[in-house]
Amino acid sequence: MALNPVHCSVLHATVTCETDLEGEVTRVICPEYEEPTGICRLKRSVEESGPLGQLLERVSEESLAAPGPMCVLRAA
Repeated sequence: MALNPVHCSVLHATVTCETDLEGEVTRVICPEYEEPTGICRLKRSVEESGPLGQLLERVSEESLAAPGPMCVLRAA
């Protein structure tokens, strides 16, 4: 297993991703990531801001195809 520093476009900071031997992300080490559910707390708070807030956040992080509160690094 390897620990890789990765830039998170939601947090705008570097977080650590643990990967297996095939390069698949097995764990995300981030203060805003909820391990059991795979949800990013920052993205979940955007859902409460209404449709315009959601659209602007998805455009800013270039994830129009991946709406919802799931962590973008975990899905990668």
